Formats: sequence, structure tokens, C-alpha cells
Amino acid sequence: MGAAALAIAGVAIAQNHEANENRIIGKHSERDIPLAQVPEAAMNAARAQLASISKAEQVTRKADGSTLYEIKGKNSDGKTIELFVTPEGQVLGRE
Repeated sequence: MGAAALAIAGVAIAQNHEANENRIIGKHSERDIPLAQVPEAAMNAARAQLASISKAEQVTRKADGSTLYEIKGKNSDGKTIELFVTPEGQVLGRE
């Protein structure tokens, strides 16, 4: 597979990822934050489903301005999972 084909495939995967996120939580913006800035209830909810946590993003929904946290880690099988969690610890979806 040539470099151009790989680049096109990478763009398609990124667009599909964004479309899936929009399906779960609606149009949004996100920014990386330190794990220490994620509310305790959200982290506890993520720890209940993930064996390890590697990254967090603060997500702002465009429709209503509400804040969610996208928490990325691995489950007990080693599969990478992204959870969308409210500050109160409710898991709204996973990817």
C-alpha cells in the first residue's frame, strides 16, 4: 500500500472516529487535561470499567455547554476503550 493510500485511510479512520463521538455525545470541542483535573466521581466510574487509565480530555458539548470527560484506558483484556463520563460519574457511552 502506497503512502497516499495510507494517508487517505488514516483520514477516513479519524473522520469515522469523530462521527462516532458525535453520535454518542453530540457536536463538541475537546482539550487534553491532566488526570488530576478529572472529578473524583468521573475517575471512580472510569476505574470501575478500566484496568488502567492513560489519558483524559475535557469535552464541552456545543448544544448546551455542558462538560463531560473522555477518559481513555485499557480494559482487563488489554483493549483500548474511551469512556464518556459526566462530572457526577455517569457513563454516557464508550468507544
